[in-house]
Amino acid sequence: MKSSSNIRHLQPAVIFLLGAAFAGICMLLFFSADPAGGRALDLEVSHLKNGPSKLPSLDHQPDQEANSKVASDHHEEPIRSTKAPLVNKTTSHDEQDIEELARRATMDDRTVLMTAVNEAWAAPNSLLDAFFESFRIGENVEHFVKHLIIVALDAKAFERCKSVHPYCYFLRPQGVDLSAEKSYMTKDYLDLVWSKIKLQQRILELGYNLLFTDVDIAWFRNPLEHITLAADISTSSDFYFGNPHALGNYPNTGFIYFKSCKKNIEVMRYWHDSRRRWPQNHDQFVFNEIKHELVDKFGVQIKFLDTAYVSGFCQLGKDLNKVCTVHATCCIGLNNKLYDLRGVIEDWKNYTSHPVWQRQMGHLKWRLPGRCIH
Repeated sequence: MKSSSNIRHLQPAVIFLLGAAFAGICMLLFFSADPAGGRALDLEVSHLKNGPSKLPSLDHQPDQEANSKVASDHHEEPIRSTKAPLVNKTTSHDEQDIEELARRATMDDRTVLMTAVNEAWAAPNSLLDAFFESFRIGENVEHFVKHLIIVALDAKAFERCKSVHPYCYFLRPQGVDLSAEKSYMTKDYLDLVWSKIKLQQRILELGYNLLFTDVDIAWFRNPLEHITLAADISTSSDFYFGNPHALGNYPNTGFIYFKSCKKNIEVMRYWHDSRRRWPQNHDQFVFNEIKHELVDKFGVQIKFLDTAYVSGFCQLGKDLNKVCTVHATCCIGLNNKLYDLRGVIEDWKNYTSHPVWQRQMGHLKWRLPGRCIH
């Protein structure tokens, strides 16, 4: 009887303990089912303290969606969130990210044009002004300017660029002054011409095709009509021997088109790394030396553009009814380049001042010689 009485006295305590345990289990299950619940208040307070997060503008969304789709297909993060910048940049508040510039400048087919200038080339009445003038007086080429990113190699070039063009990017290799006119093949000159290769690679990594054009080129007609997507790389030629696929042609990488693809990204990396094999030479020399390796190692197709259309002082196209661009090649010295480029521009103005029927007769020619044109 005593033990039965003790059990009756214990029952309320047992029931209370069982109830408390059951309630605790229910609460544990509730919070386990909603792991964010425990953080909701902290997030709310943080949001109020720091202000609302900046929402992405609507014009960013198409690229974000495209990159998200690529990422989901490959089970990895989009390029923009995983790749660190490949170039040294200043901390200027005016500098825009290269990714944003490419997004704004791109054509409908995701092709971006790029050129590079230093202070001497960007100065008033220098190469940049002649470059822009050719677009204004050319046949249906002025619209290409809005797809052009100008890479400034020093602070003064960057300031001048911003005063005349919306898409300017400041690239300055550490410890190198690239502002003055550089004597051909000096160390500073080589640093200047090589500094753009990594940036070109970055454009390809972002998924854009790239047409790089030196600033000492006059644009008179659309050269893209002579670039085919069947080729991975299309390059202008200093000397062209008739077959666009023959590696015996001499390339000029001052006017070169890269299709955005994995093997071209590897080509750019290999090209830049190959500088170590020829440390005293410029990018074009090295490209010519490794062109067979690029085809063999990476399977790229290289097209050499006919100098009758994409021309230069080395091998000047004689028919003004065909010429699309004229490059101040085989010409050393800023003043010499400017003198002959201005002469070419004046000759073009003379050509276009005549009626179409007279132009088509083929009697209008370049008025030679110049300082580099013979």
